[in-house]
Amino acid sequence: MNLEQTIQAWKDDTHTHAFINETFKDHVNSIPELKEYRDWIEHNIFGFGERSFIWMWKILVDEMPKNFNFLEIGVFRGQVLGAVRLISDMANKNAGIIGVTPLDSTGGHWESDYEQDIKTLFETFKLAHPRIIKGLSTDHETIKSVPNIDYDMVYIDGGHTEEVVKSDLIHYPQMVKIGGYLIIDDCANKYQLPPGYFKGIESVSKAVDEVLPNDRFTELFNVVHNRVFKRIK
Repeated sequence: MNLEQTIQAWKDDTHTHAFINETFKDHVNSIPELKEYRDWIEHNIFGFGERSFIWMWKILVDEMPKNFNFLEIGVFRGQVLGAVRLISDMANKNAGIIGVTPLDSTGGHWESDYEQDIKTLFETFKLAHPRIIKGLSTDHETIKSVPNIDYDMVYIDGGHTEEVVKSDLIHYPQMVKIGGYLIIDDCANKYQLPPGYFKGIESVSKAVDEVLPNDRFTELFNVVHNRVFKRIK
């Protein structure tokens, strides 16, 4: 199931949400490298979210040019950065990968050496390390430190208060190039997901729904609580 097929299939009903999630999970499990990666993440608690998200990254990377740039806001222990690097390597694409994160327990995460965690993940799978910008995504100095380039994909999974999400939605979507993708975590509370599915966090969904979609971004689809938008102008 590729990007175009997903867009064509997507609608907001329980059956479709379950179909996309289950189909994506099956695709991940059918590719040994992706299954091994997600199994390791789950076993070592190096990330949360759904197994199906790995396929979401796969179909998005498939749409990328030979050389592309990816920015993540809120890295935790590196699961998404690693997935994008792994999938890019499998497709023989060159990804410039940057993560913005405080590298500490900000946001309610447990105490850990997050810098070492990211290194451990990338070294385990023999992946080229990403560039990490240490700081809160809302801090002026952090925002200034993010390279001023057009990003093919920006993923927002930073702080989950309405205030922080609104700040992130002011500063980072504008970095997405026209034709590029904006992906946001934890913001599908308005959708008719099946019972037992995690829809996201109300404060995040509220902030996102106030500004997206709009005249610059159209919504393409969601996978459980991840939503995918494309910049159109």
